[in-house]
Amino acid sequence: MALTSAHTTSAMIRLNSVQALRGIAALAVMLCHLIAIEGGQAGREHKLTEFWVAGAHGVDLFFVISGFVIVWVASEVQRGWHGASDFLYARATRIYPLWWLFAGTMAMMLLIFKGVPWDAARLDPKGLDGTVHLIKSFALWPQPEHPILGVGWTLVHEMYFYLGFAALILLVPIKLRMGALLVWAALVLVGSIAGLSTSYGQNLIELAFNAMTLQFVAGALVAYAIKAGWRRYALTSAIVGALGLVFTFLSLDKSLLATLPIGFEWSQLDPAGPPWRRVFLYGIPASVLLYGLVALELEGKLTKRIPNAMVALGDWSYSLYLCHVLTISAAGRVTYIVFGTESAWATALWLISASLLSILTAALTYQFFERPLIRYFRKWRSKPGSTSAETANAPAE
Repeated sequence: MALTSAHTTSAMIRLNSVQALRGIAALAVMLCHLIAIEGGQAGREHKLTEFWVAGAHGVDLFFVISGFVIVWVASEVQRGWHGASDFLYARATRIYPLWWLFAGTMAMMLLIFKGVPWDAARLDPKGLDGTVHLIKSFALWPQPEHPILGVGWTLVHEMYFYLGFAALILLVPIKLRMGALLVWAALVLVGSIAGLSTSYGQNLIELAFNAMTLQFVAGALVAYAIKAGWRRYALTSAIVGALGLVFTFLSLDKSLLATLPIGFEWSQLDPAGPPWRRVFLYGIPASVLLYGLVALELEGKLTKRIPNAMVALGDWSYSLYLCHVLTISAAGRVTYIVFGTESAWATALWLISASLLSILTAALTYQFFERPLIRYFRKWRSKPGSTSAETANAPAE
């Protein structure tokens, strides 16, 4: 498989701005789940705060980044079976091993504490078979219930987009690929508006027409623009994109802004509706922000302004995304058993320890499991001209 020299050069550039955004996205999701899990651990009916509920939309930023990276590293892979299979090998070996590690851990914990390696309380009321659910979970196949480890629902979307892009590599010449991507997006948009999908893609049809695919496409278009040499209005784009995300994030806690005399109906900003609204409210500003930051970095205007800690967190982001629910739950069980559930000090200790433990677990997992596997699978790639070096650093979610 041949790659143009220009593609190889651009794809090999490590974009610290992208890594930092990945770190922010993973941290936002962790904080959302931290607050959600804390209420259950402490036995309270209500969360400590609703402020971080929008942290779940770090997922939308992840999707935009994933679309960007896929085009950044693989847009000029030559058409044909070899390129498509090589691309899928790179993505599958990046996604599945770490997913199997933490999904397997969750299944093992359920087996120890519940007697079966699946959550019967979730499945039995819906008449779902536990074995089938487990198989589909490990395969990241769409199903009516979230996978064994709940955050894996996003990886189902990831694998669907990767399969779709692999099909474009297989069938569409490089020069027509962006056009084919736009046709794909148009079909998804029409199908979503027509009601062929719900907020959760529980089968292949609903997954295929789920509007969240448009976030991958938006990130892909940003990559095409950057690779074409677009750099104009980079700072403005970064500011507008950041403000858009912050504004939408804050609007979810309506009590914080209800007193502002702006004459706006907050229900119009509620992203709990159709997925295409979520794409509009989060996907668009995330794409604008991503374009601005990458353009600024490539122009040398972000040099030494991106904290190394955020770049490192970006490196650990996939591990953090998958491990945090387990580590947060473990920290809560220990803390509240030892200190009780009534003490404010216990709650503060739990929030701090759960956060630090999640980040530490992610760092260790990346260093001793994820990163070695990346290197191991890279050695098995078929030819030196493949995309192994480029996709090794690509975001997985």
